Amino acid sequence: MRLKAIEQTDTGLNTRFVNEESGRSMDLEHVITQIENGNPNYNNYQAITNSNGTTYVRSKPDGNIQNNIE
Repeated sequence: MRLKAIEQTDTGLNTRFVNEESGRSMDLEHVITQIENGNPNYNNYQAITNSNGTTYVRSKPDGNIQNNIE
């Protein structure tokens, strides 16, 4: 599965995503929950919590810019 960010806050936090394969739209909370629950469809992504408590989603680092969240 490949995620693409389709909405973000004024500060740049991605808040809504679309699965580019299925066209399904989902919010940040759903994606974080799926990652934290170990859903294998989200194996290429990780949820990161900043020191200010904000949690965001990013692609797991692998040196391949082609699979980053756009």
